Amino acid sequence: MKKIFRRKRTWLIILLLLIAAPIVFGYVMMNSFSWSDKEIAEYFKTKSMKPQFNTYQVNGRAVFYASIGADTLPMVLFIHGAPGSWYDYIKYFGDSNLIQHAHLVALDRPGYGKSGEGKPVTSIEEQAEMIRPLLDLNKSKKHTILVGHSYGGPIAVELAMDNSEVVKAMILLAPQIDPGNEKQFAINKLGNFKVIQRVMPKMWLTAYWEKRTHVDELKKMHDKWNKISTPTVYMFGDKDGIVPPVNAQYAKRMMTNAPMEMIEFPNENHFIPWTQQDSVTRVILKMISQ
Repeated sequence: MKKIFRRKRTWLIILLLLIAAPIVFGYVMMNSFSWSDKEIAEYFKTKSMKPQFNTYQVNGRAVFYASIGADTLPMVLFIHGAPGSWYDYIKYFGDSNLIQHAHLVALDRPGYGKSGEGKPVTSIEEQAEMIRPLLDLNKSKKHTILVGHSYGGPIAVELAMDNSEVVKAMILLAPQIDPGNEKQFAINKLGNFKVIQRVMPKMWLTAYWEKRTHVDELKKMHDKWNKISTPTVYMFGDKDGIVPPVNAQYAKRMMTNAPMEMIEFPNENHFIPWTQQDSVTRVILKMISQ
């Protein structure tokens, strides 16, 4: 009888650990990448220029964004992944050389941060539609450059598909674009349980729902790739364990009407917006100069 009780208790402990693991992981990751308003203010305290923060309404939702630099300069619009926030690009906003040459804009995508955290918009087309008003911030009469990382990559692509008259260049950073090579993780499967959903951090809950529908959303884009004529730089790490590097081959097959440069980083992972900031910045400045 005691052995049976111990066995049940052991399985109960294992079950509780399985439930707790993704929750703890989510909160640790969230705290690792998150910036509080106080930390943001402290970061810009010694900077010569500080960002402006604004919100606009679209489709019955509020969308929050940050901007820095003169709006008469060429605009660079940063689109974060899943999960993420505008401050994924905060170090770019702190680059005094970059903001002398560009008007930088970054947003909390719908479902993240101050854009309705925990209330996802799983349609890539709808997300692009909701982000579209930001393109009107470009007062430079020069090209707009889109920078999309991970899940933000296909949203940048969707924007380029539908706004070729405004979007003149695009930088894709390890983008999740190939529906045939969408990597699934254990945390996504555990997220299927409602008890897990109730205790997940809100930004991870949004990412979970985006991940569930991502393949179908990418398939919807299939027949629109030939609409892209925007010069594109595709940057990725050959050791990316989140978005398989084979996505680069998909981009080559699909972007037949756009000039595209591939930049592969040896022994690099998925987090190139941070680990390769200097390289990304050089590409942005090169596109501006052209």
